[in-house]
Amino acid sequence: MATGDQLDESIFGYVWRHTKRQQLWLFFVLALSLPLYYLTLDLPKRIVNGPIQGEWAAGETQPVFRWTPTLPDFLGGGTLNLFPGLELDRFGTLVALSLTFLFFVVVNGLFKFYLSNYKGQLGERLLRRLRYDLVDRVLRFPTGRFKQVRGPEIASMVKDETEPVGGFGGSAFADPALLLSQAATALLFIFLQNVWLGGVAGAVVLIQLIIIPRMRRRLVVLARARQLTARLLSGRIGEIVDSIPSIRVNDTSSWERAEIGGRLGRILQIRTDFFRWKFMVNFINNLLAQTTPFIFYLVGGYFVIVGRLDIGQLVAVIAAYKDLPAPLKELIAWDQFRVDVQSKYAQITEQFTMPDLIDPERQKLSQESPPHIEEGIAVVSLRIADEGGNDLLEPTSLRLAPGEAVAAVGPVSGGGEYLADALVRLVEPAGGRISIDGRSLDHLPDSFVGRRIGYSSSGLYLAQMSVRDALLYGLRHAPMTRAGRTDGAETERLAEAWRSGDASAIPPDDWIDYAAAGVEGQGQLSARLAEILDIVDLRIDIARFGLRNRLPADLPEAIAPRVLAARDRFRERLAEGGDEDYFETFDPERYSDYATLVENLVFGIPLPEALMGNSLAERPQMREVLRQTGLDAMLFEMGRQIAETLIEIFGDLSPDNPLMDSVDLMSPDEVDDYRTALRRTAGEGPHPGKYRRAFQELAFGYVEPRHRLGLLDDRIKAAVLAARARFREKLEPDLAQAVSVHSPTALNPAASFQDNVLFGRVVDRYAEAAARINEVLVATLYDTGLAEVVFEIGLDFDVGSGAKRLSGVQQQKLALARALLKRPDLLVLNRPLSALDGDSQQATIARVLASREALGVPRQTVFWVLSHADHARFFDRTLEFRDGRMTMIDERAAQPVDEPA
Repeated sequence: MATGDQLDESIFGYVWRHTKRQQLWLFFVLALSLPLYYLTLDLPKRIVNGPIQGEWAAGETQPVFRWTPTLPDFLGGGTLNLFPGLELDRFGTLVALSLTFLFFVVVNGLFKFYLSNYKGQLGERLLRRLRYDLVDRVLRFPTGRFKQVRGPEIASMVKDETEPVGGFGGSAFADPALLLSQAATALLFIFLQNVWLGGVAGAVVLIQLIIIPRMRRRLVVLARARQLTARLLSGRIGEIVDSIPSIRVNDTSSWERAEIGGRLGRILQIRTDFFRWKFMVNFINNLLAQTTPFIFYLVGGYFVIVGRLDIGQLVAVIAAYKDLPAPLKELIAWDQFRVDVQSKYAQITEQFTMPDLIDPERQKLSQESPPHIEEGIAVVSLRIADEGGNDLLEPTSLRLAPGEAVAAVGPVSGGGEYLADALVRLVEPAGGRISIDGRSLDHLPDSFVGRRIGYSSSGLYLAQMSVRDALLYGLRHAPMTRAGRTDGAETERLAEAWRSGDASAIPPDDWIDYAAAGVEGQGQLSARLAEILDIVDLRIDIARFGLRNRLPADLPEAIAPRVLAARDRFRERLAEGGDEDYFETFDPERYSDYATLVENLVFGIPLPEALMGNSLAERPQMREVLRQTGLDAMLFEMGRQIAETLIEIFGDLSPDNPLMDSVDLMSPDEVDDYRTALRRTAGEGPHPGKYRRAFQELAFGYVEPRHRLGLLDDRIKAAVLAARARFREKLEPDLAQAVSVHSPTALNPAASFQDNVLFGRVVDRYAEAAARINEVLVATLYDTGLAEVVFEIGLDFDVGSGAKRLSGVQQQKLALARALLKRPDLLVLNRPLSALDGDSQQATIARVLASREALGVPRQTVFWVLSHADHARFFDRTLEFRDGRMTMIDERAAQPVDEPA
């Protein structure tokens, strides 16, 4: 970071500080290219005045490429005959000079290619560095700062507003140097041909370089306003996404549209002003640029007529000036780019520059294990206040001894929550101090707080990751093992990271602190995770995730035979327990009454992701087989009868009527569509294809024992089995990608782990069937050793963005399990299980407190802010907080607290 831990005020300062060596290299390469650029301007004059218009006698030769420089007087004068040249005739000279011109054009192009590539790479490295610096500063924001900013705005600044810096980083110094040097070279060449024409070109260039940048100053103001309004729009849209429940229940969607419309209108006005002024500047610039050729043709032509300028010089001047507007235009475009980038950079520095950033030394990566808490925690006159100075917790003092379990009770916002947050540095004290083993909590590094203190609360955010990663997140402080030998690509990746200033680029080591979890390595970790999840009563849920999820794509080959063996063992257990009537096994030769009609038809599972809105009934092979077996008409009529019956029974109910939950064949939104389809297909004759397919799709989901409409007779079953046989003979690619077929001797990758073991359906006409089959399944998994495999698959379940694929109860249990896993010396729990009922909370509290011995942390201190005061009986002592005061404490807590030395 910059000196004084501040970002550079100017984008030029930031670029120069981090790319000074690379910019100097660009200047050196640029200097090498200028003489060659000058020669591309001079050679056309030599070609015109020499072999094209020069006076040559028949068969005459002249020296070409002769180099005889004249020495200055202080070196003795005279000339040096370094190269006498090549004697060529007129055509040979034309060819030689033209080829030389082509050679210099190619070389200049290669120089430009190298410079452009180097600048692009340099800019992308600088962009990576800036984004890394900004994220680093976000991680060092004081906690209170996050109450003033919105996540989408910060994300927009880091991702979008820094994007132009990538293009500007390489061109900040090289482009103006390149373009100005090219323009100066062209002007110098014009001056050498004719002073008057050079003066005209120089005057126009000077006007462009003085007037145009001054006119662009207004663009800076408009660019800042545009960037600010766009960022606020991004944050506002993020608020809308997060506030959807409130918008829906309060009917404020129209107001939100109007408010967003107003913001979009302001952005449109700013952008309109910006582009109007920008294009006016471009118009003036182009007008000045186009005026000069007019003067050249007029004045230069006059000089040629009167003999003061030869035609070759005029052609060379016009060609040189033809190259002059391009760098000037690019220079002005660069200046506009500079204005835009500087505006964005200024906005970024305003948001990311603050005096109270966390010291980077406090967050320094440390692989050393910090000392354990031995003497306890002392809270001395701790006061917490809000931004307005109002006390949230009045001065409070207490001690927390090692191994002590302390309960904090009282109403929400009574004060206990603020003390809990202060113990883990989530709030800044307004007065007083917290000491751990005599050391101020404020001065302890994050490596101590993060490894010796655990925390969980009811609203703790969980990022999108697997259950396993969510649990292990609290163990990933630093790489715990060194990487082995890396390949060339990995070495280059690390080198590139260091060139970009990414100090966090570390080889892909194992970041899991196994010692903190109380295990010796990866082999023991799953058992510890299972133990922790048992404590919070989440292990069964994780196993269900594993059972109900599809088989993972990377399932080890050794597991497949075990699953098939479990399938056989499941049937053996059914027979042993006399439970065969509760289950119907899939049979390739028999219709399964408890599977849907389409599952029977293809003897497999339709893949929703492969259908992509294109119904199965639309597939060419499906349509052909339905036609050949007579199912086309049967399923059409069956679907019509289903629609008529459901609409007759449920059609007049409101979509939110609880009875609609029992209609799984047709959603409430589809009732009107099917009513229209019934009306359009009434009577005899051909019917529109889309309605036929719609009714057939409706019939595909029919299960007679579940829907009980009496529509599935033996004739339809026989036709379905005949169609299945046709599909078995040949499944064309179009349909093969849309279904995954069952096999008695193989796994179905599209089916869940549970379905692969069961290979059939529960006969749900028996009330006790589901429970009994579940018991047999669980016993089978333990018999075959697959229970651990199912648990491992469940650990890989993706919790979704913000853990929204988990229930509120599951989220809280997972957050608590994460805190328990790292076995902290101080466990701070801030109403962590508020979504659970009282009895469940009580049971979990008892298990957590009892687990300290089993987890190997008998001296663990627990500070638990309870949701129910009657649960305090499990703790060593109780503190009561009300209106920001610790109003009642037991005798042990009433002892005075002396501030440690």
